[in-house]
Amino acid sequence: MKCNLVIMSALSCIIISGCGGRMGHTPDRAFVNPSSLGTHKTLSEGQGMLYTLRGGTIDMAHVRGTADQTKKAYDRAYDCIVDGRRSFTVSPAWERITNKVQFDYPANWDQTPRDERQKIAREIALKVAPVVGYNSTLMHEMLTWKGAKFFLIEPEFKSSFSWEDLYCHAVGSWVATDAIKAGGDWNYTFTRLFNEELKRLGVVSKARAKEITESVRGKWYTSGSLYMRNMDSYLDDDVSPCIIPGYTNEPPITYPLPNLDGIEQYGIGVTYTVSAMFGEVGTLKRIAGTSELLQPLKDFKPIMKNIQAEAARKHPELIIHK
Repeated sequence: MKCNLVIMSALSCIIISGCGGRMGHTPDRAFVNPSSLGTHKTLSEGQGMLYTLRGGTIDMAHVRGTADQTKKAYDRAYDCIVDGRRSFTVSPAWERITNKVQFDYPANWDQTPRDERQKIAREIALKVAPVVGYNSTLMHEMLTWKGAKFFLIEPEFKSSFSWEDLYCHAVGSWVATDAIKAGGDWNYTFTRLFNEELKRLGVVSKARAKEITESVRGKWYTSGSLYMRNMDSYLDDDVSPCIIPGYTNEPPITYPLPNLDGIEQYGIGVTYTVSAMFGEVGTLKRIAGTSELLQPLKDFKPIMKNIQAEAARKHPELIIHK
């Protein structure tokens, strides 16, 4: 989710379209101290790169952007179900990707007491929110890998699936969901829970982050190329980080891949689709074997398998984390 690496090496950062207009970076630069992150979505909000011993590189733009998308999906899903509306859509800022969630209600839904509808709506929205937040960003990565030009310049393939992307999206979606569950002012709750999660992940100082990242210069990256790519999505049930070797004996911390398991108990059917205004969507559909709108929970697995196989076959210079 970044622009041409040559441009970035000169400018160090660019606007990340999928991250709410925040400034994103390649994972080898723009490090900041954990104490400078401020409060989410306020004037004190801090950006930049961190390194954690058990979660690898953390790009605050990716975490914050995915978190906001997750919260927006929750709010719209909740209101939609309480009101008995059939669907809602949500799109990342500045992008041409549309997530749509449709609901099929039982015959007596309009007669269900409002307090019961609210209870059910909360439970379903808590499942829908991280699914939309995470998969919307994954759609961006898949499109850029196949050549989509979000910024109408050279394709973003050079940084598609860079080593921190998917993991940051998982962190953002799950911490956002935990903040919704905890209640209170969401921005402040998210900030508190995210800071706690950084400690659990083993966040290090700015100077240490630079030192650790520099140790893989020439292997994971150069000033103009990213060789390490993280494609750990839909091969199993979790998302794992790229850990720079030699700095901890603790195991990496993984996050579960968001899913809609268990929603059937509430008697409401949920269909989640994603579309985009890029020709590369047709390529993704052909890989998935469908002519309909893509359903991430069904169609992204064969697409990711295809992308991993293509990476190994066409780009032997890359190091693929699976």
